[in-house]
Amino acid sequence: MIINLTNKNIIAVNPLFALDFFTRTRGMIFKKFDGFDAMVFSHCNCIHTMFMQMHLDVIFVDYDNKICALRQLRPWLPFVRVPKARTVIELPSGTIQTTKPAIGNVLNIDAEVIDDEFSEMSDFISTSDLIIPINVEKKK
Repeated sequence: MIINLTNKNIIAVNPLFALDFFTRTRGMIFKKFDGFDAMVFSHCNCIHTMFMQMHLDVIFVDYDNKICALRQLRPWLPFVRVPKARTVIELPSGTIQTTKPAIGNVLNIDAEVIDDEFSEMSDFISTSDLIIPINVEKKK
């Protein structure tokens, strides 16, 4: 789960982390967001939309997990680079408008909902059509 800790919005519930060479190289080429709602590229500050068939919303995140750039991209761009970024999050078109992230917002890119503590929580994180009580923890 990707959560904007600053504005308390859920950006993605089921992100796919591009970890291996093939997944990172192919990215969203000839793919749709099916079974996942974000693709995350760590150690990355430059992407392209060549051979893609859809528009993307992209969030660039720096070393402190702060948003350093937001882009709404069309297909067939040779590259888009943000030098300060260390992680790139590709999202379905319209996600930026719906979840309202802003430059400087802090993200938890690998948050979890902990069922055992579900009833003890009083803080809520909401999106436009979803309210979920959460406990944000980093996976180790």
